[in-house]
This record gives sequence, C-alpha cells and structure tokens, in this order.
Amino acid sequence: MSIRIRFSLEPKKKIFSGVIWNLQNAERMTKSLVKEMGYHCYRIEGFLLVQLCPEGYIWFQWNKNKLQGESQTNIAGPGFHVAVIEFLERLAEIEKLKLKVEDRTGFYVKRDFLAMRQKYFYQWFSDLVDLVSKWNQSEEYMFCWPAIYYIPERQEEKLITHIRAFSFKELKGMTNSGMSVAFARDFFVWNEVEKDAWFYRNSALVLLNQFCYFMPSERSRQDKNINKEIIDLLETAISMDDKIPFPKKEYLEVCSLHDHKPVDLSGTVLLCEDCIGCRKHLVYRKIGSMSFGIPGNFLYDEADYGIMDHYYDGNLYGGHDYYIYAAVFKGREAEFKKQWFEQGTVEETMEFPVGDAKARVAFYEPESKTNEVLYGVSAQVIYKEQRMNINIISRRPEEKDWALDLIKSIRITE
Repeated sequence: MSIRIRFSLEPKKKIFSGVIWNLQNAERMTKSLVKEMGYHCYRIEGFLLVQLCPEGYIWFQWNKNKLQGESQTNIAGPGFHVAVIEFLERLAEIEKLKLKVEDRTGFYVKRDFLAMRQKYFYQWFSDLVDLVSKWNQSEEYMFCWPAIYYIPERQEEKLITHIRAFSFKELKGMTNSGMSVAFARDFFVWNEVEKDAWFYRNSALVLLNQFCYFMPSERSRQDKNINKEIIDLLETAISMDDKIPFPKKEYLEVCSLHDHKPVDLSGTVLLCEDCIGCRKHLVYRKIGSMSFGIPGNFLYDEADYGIMDHYYDGNLYGGHDYYIYAAVFKGREAEFKKQWFEQGTVEETMEFPVGDAKARVAFYEPESKTNEVLYGVSAQVIYKEQRMNINIISRRPEEKDWALDLIKSIRITE
C-alpha cells in the first residue's frame, strides 16, 4: 500500500491581500516558492507538478476554488515525506493560506519523524522485500519502477527498481537475515530529514539507473546536463562521507564521457558493480497493443514533427535512425500495406511470426547520399486491428541482423 499526503489550500479570509484568488495566482505563488527553494516544476495534463528530488513529486490541481493535490511519498522516502509537509506549510504561511492535510502516518500532527519512519516507511519496505523475495524470477523483474518513462529490458536473475537492480539472491538475504531495515537507506532516495551523503548518492543513482545514456556529453544538451548532474551529486556525496558505498565504475565512466577530472577515490567502498544503468540495454516503449525495443542510448527527436516517432544515436556515434508509428483499423483486421515496402530497390524480403503477431521486412540496396551510404530497412508488424510501421536506417554495412533483432523484439502487451 502506498503512503500518500493529500492536501488543499485556500485563502483564510475572503479579502485576500488585494490579490484575486484564482488558478493563475495560485500557481504563480507556488512557482515563486519552488524557485526560492531550488526545486523544479512542470505543467502536465492539467496538473502543476513540483519535483523536490528524484522520484519525489507533489501534484497540484485547481478544483472547486481550491488548490488541491497529493504526493505519494513511499518511493522517495520518509525525508521526502517531511519535505512535502514543510513545503506546503511554507507556502501557506507566506501567502496567508489555510492548509488542510490528510496524512495517515500521523507525522503532520505529532511530528515524530523516527516513529513515522519506523512504523510506516520501514515496515512498508520490509513487507515489500518479503513479498518480492517470493516472486517467480521467470515472470516478474520490476518493482517500484516508474513505467511512465519506459520499460527496461530484463536483467538475468535481477529485480529492477527505480534506484538500481537488486539480485534475487541479495533480496532473499535481506529477508532471511532480518536486516531489511538496514538496507532501506540503499532504497529510499531521501531517508533522513536532512539531505545527507546518502541523499546525494541515491539521487545520482536514480539518474544513472533511469536517465543516463552513457554517451559523450558533446552529443547533445541532454547528455551534457544529465552527465554533469550525476557528477555533481556523486562528488557532493563523497565530499560529505568518503566511506559511503560508491558507484566507482559508473562515476569514472561518466567523468570520461563529460571530459571531467575525477576526484580521488582511494579507499572508497565500492557499491555493487554491473547493476546500474537500464539504458545500457534495450528499453521498451508502448504503442497501442504492442511494445517495441530500442537501444537505451537512443535519443528521442523532440524537433521532428513528422507522422513517425524518431529515435537516433547521431551520425558520429553509430549513425542509426529508428522511425515508428502505428495505425488501428477499428472493426477489421490489419493487413500488410504493399506500398510501405517500395521505398527503395528491394534486396531481400522475409516474413516471420513475432509472438502472436506477424512481421514482414524488406531490406533495400545501399543508397548513396551526400558523403554517406544509407542501409535501409522497412518493416510492418500486424496484430488484430493494429499495424506497426517501422523504418530503420544504418550508416554501416553488415547491420542486417541488428535491425532484424530490433524488429523481433516487439512484444504484444495488450
């Protein structure tokens, strides 16, 4: 069961400091405090989303002349739970608002952090570890994963979480030893009231595990920002506690990608190796009733407004382009479209099943462009009423099997 804070904010009096109480002013007040406290905020589908830390969000929505919202705190941790309440109280105090809070942990009323953490967060974590240790490894491989981003590829004998992958052996050891609570600070991003070394290290782990492309910073602004933030967080952590278990291998790799001189790590306690970084593998995104795999280091092209989604790694870093979209034909079965396979001189075609779906692929003869040769592949995958259309472009020969494996990675996920 998740741990949540629900709240509402409204003026204490009808006369409200000469300011009209409406959605625009309520959001302006919230954004002003966000900026002052160094947090971040975004607009998402009618909500104002305030981010206090990785995996730590507060959702605000205007409803019935009130600013209402909630925050799920059990993933980010007990320190984040406290930070949410402090943010809401500060906003209410500055803007002279009446704050109502629903907090089943009792912290809002009693302010007993240790009791709240032990009874609710550590118990929730202990129950979770006990549950997961009984899972069938062949079926489940994720928990507490923010599926809104993408679905990571399965890692052998490991359970993937928001912060890193845990081996099933490691999780069973936690349960059998009765030391689940001791491992909680490796799981919660914000485990203490203050932002200690574990907070900064764990914040970096979330970025490393979910968002880092492990590509040179010079490739894109996105790579540069992510790499820099990871380095800053990890170096803050090690400066506060040089004995904290540290992802040395990943830190040195990101420093190399960012052309940054690493700090001295002599005597550093190593965090487990080869368990951090979902984007080192394939990642899966969903369209309709199908999920498709793309290399985790591919960027999504925000500037391409064409009909197809475009993913790429850049000409200097592999030279691949992956274009995809889907169509649904309500009331009739999808069929292969002959014209889709007429985008060049066809060298070879093939058909094969992809689970319960059917795929058709055409490989084209190399096409010479300005200063480069393009190797193109067109594919369609059909399942019931849905047809998925794919184009893959490579700039190196002998990548036919690579492109074919991507098409074969498509899953039915209805």
